[in-house]
Amino acid sequence: MLWRRMVRDRFFTVLLAAAIFVVGCGGVAEETTPGVETGSAPQRIVSLAPSLTETLFALGLGDRVVGVTRYCAHPPEVAELPKVGGHLDPNFEAIVALEPDLVVLIPSGEASGKRLESLGIPVLKIDQHDVESLLASISILAEACGVEETGARLRSAMETRLDAISRIVEGAPRPRTVVVVGHDISGGIVRSVWAAGPDTFYDGVLEIAGGVNAVAGGLVRYPELSREGLATLDPDVVLDVVAGVEERGAEIDDIYAGWGGLVELRAVREDRVQVLEGDLMVVPGPRLPEMVAEIAKALHPGLGWVSRD
Repeated sequence: MLWRRMVRDRFFTVLLAAAIFVVGCGGVAEETTPGVETGSAPQRIVSLAPSLTETLFALGLGDRVVGVTRYCAHPPEVAELPKVGGHLDPNFEAIVALEPDLVVLIPSGEASGKRLESLGIPVLKIDQHDVESLLASISILAEACGVEETGARLRSAMETRLDAISRIVEGAPRPRTVVVVGHDISGGIVRSVWAAGPDTFYDGVLEIAGGVNAVAGGLVRYPELSREGLATLDPDVVLDVVAGVEERGAEIDDIYAGWGGLVELRAVREDRVQVLEGDLMVVPGPRLPEMVAEIAKALHPGLGWVSRD
């Protein structure tokens, strides 16, 4: 399909990484599948990333998950599971006490993985740094846990929905877009932002959703842009991705008001700034099609979208 070819071509020559903890961090996906190699699928799994936790539950493996990070929030039943710290600062004693036969983590947690391996705990590193690697992670986790058929069905369903979105936006103008993953709002106005560059997860999402990333490449995957830097880019659309608004003591209206002062931006003058709130927008897991659909609707509101029940 068109979106798959575009994403593959863009990332073919570069190993990518993400800069925020909830987005799968860069590196090469671990090829080892412990459950298959040992002949027995793992039954006690600790997940050190929200995206991997969601994937495990989507694969029907929730009853095998015995521990998660403090950031894992979906699906709701995760709230009842023991917490083992964060993906960069796990509580090793708590993990050992759970007696896992597998710990799954993303590449940015590799140091923790080595420590766990030294304690005799099997570790599987899963890369979800872009759309292609996220889809591949479904198959890798499914194989490791002995549920290959379930993984194949889940991956196929996700690809079908992504293909449908790609067909809807095909041929429509592709607005130059800045995806903001963090911002400094002081004095009631946006002072600076952190934006997704071309070698990030959101870049691939924009490709499928019918947009073009307005942020140029560089050494930093999520560069900080000043108000002047934003004005220089002057994007058609700004998508401000925000998770945990209430926990941060913020209000959506305040965020919109903060953008309203940047009248030098075409996106502000034409009312093309949209705040996309919720962990759906920052966790690159099995809810990817829902994330892409929300972004596609924000980029192309006039295409006659039909809600999916």
